[in-house]
Amino acid sequence: MNEQERMPQGASTIEGITIFSEKDRADYTAMINKPFRAETAGFLLITSGTFRLQCNLETVTCAPNSIYFIVQGFIYTLETVSDDCHFTGITMDTNFLMKSGIHVTGSELFQITASGISHQYNISKQEMEMISAMLAILNVKLTNNNSLYFQREVLQHLLIALLYETGAIFRRYTGFQSIKLNRKEDLTARFLDLLRLYVKSERSLQFYASSLSVTTGHLTKVIKQVVGKPAGELIDAAVIAEAQILLSNPAVSVAQAAEQLQFSDQSFFGKYFKKHTGLSPSAYKQVVKNGKNNLF
Repeated sequence: MNEQERMPQGASTIEGITIFSEKDRADYTAMINKPFRAETAGFLLITSGTFRLQCNLETVTCAPNSIYFIVQGFIYTLETVSDDCHFTGITMDTNFLMKSGIHVTGSELFQITASGISHQYNISKQEMEMISAMLAILNVKLTNNNSLYFQREVLQHLLIALLYETGAIFRRYTGFQSIKLNRKEDLTARFLDLLRLYVKSERSLQFYASSLSVTTGHLTKVIKQVVGKPAGELIDAAVIAEAQILLSNPAVSVAQAAEQLQFSDQSFFGKYFKKHTGLSPSAYKQVVKNGKNNLF
């Protein structure tokens, strides 16, 4: 699926930069409750209403006057977008950033999104207006069909300025200090990291407990206390999210999805998938056949 096919209609995209908003609501409605993996990094600005999404099994409600950082590689599910919601966002391809002289591994913005701390911050009205204005200027440049001298250079410098401004906002609201997790939070964070790494090959609670040097009972109890759901339920949810991502790809058959998720056979995969979604894998593929579900 190419860049234009996976993005909502009306989104501006060129040179590895994509700017999007809520304007084409029909497309976002089609994305509700369909997991996808973020192919790029960036952020959302919510100016009014609410925007609720799930990030790596954790549900976050983005409120007005807030900025939400998007983490490349994380799995997201758009849950609801209120009728009065207005937002704008930007995602950036890492290859374009590197070509622009922005070293991703050393960029403060991408250190922010890769860290284990909050990805959402309430910001001031002045900060909201400033970032919104910068996005609007970028959008004009992206949608300008006239061939202009130094177009690429202008885009590069506008983007760099935006990254510095956003990084400054992060420093202002966090002090850029690392947050010390208590033992239960640390165990939960390590469990979720393992789950992200091994979701395609391991569905056993015993595997994760052994990897973390704890009993299955202790792991289940701690995860339930911190996240509100038992570890086994999170494992199932992660596997189903991966399955839905695979099945959303027209090039991936049900048999191939079962194989990639290392199920013993297609029949077992079908029963597992239907138990948790109410649909067979084939029926799910038909449901998402013509829909767009990648927001980032």
